[in-house]
Amino acid sequence: MNEDRNETRRRDHERLDDILAAIERIDTYRGEVSLPETATTDQGLVRDAVLYNLVIIGEAVGALSSSTRESEPGIPWTKIKGLGDLLKHAYFHVQMDRIWEIVESSLPDLRQASERLARDLPGGAFR
Repeated sequence: MNEDRNETRRRDHERLDDILAAIERIDTYRGEVSLPETATTDQGLVRDAVLYNLVIIGEAVGALSSSTRESEPGIPWTKIKGLGDLLKHAYFHVQMDRIWEIVESSLPDLRQASERLARDLPGGAFR
């Protein structure tokens, strides 16, 4: 299979759409349970869904161009990607109370920045 990398490569506005969709899903899941409940077996699916969407966010952030990331210098892009890497490779160190704190305190800023970037990027219209 000899695919042209440019044809399969996703653009920044598509990555921003991925970030925004993942944040929306996390908000939906978060509204269904509280932090202590995620420790129970019944709510483990919610915990897993939140963690998976944080991995998606980390992957999408890591694939954004440096010029896009530099357009929003107040966002800790490296830390966001690092969280995704931690969840993928050091999952046994995950502390859900810290994850919930990140979700509650950092995702709103990331959402606002991603919306601005999606709106302002050439070829990308915020949906």
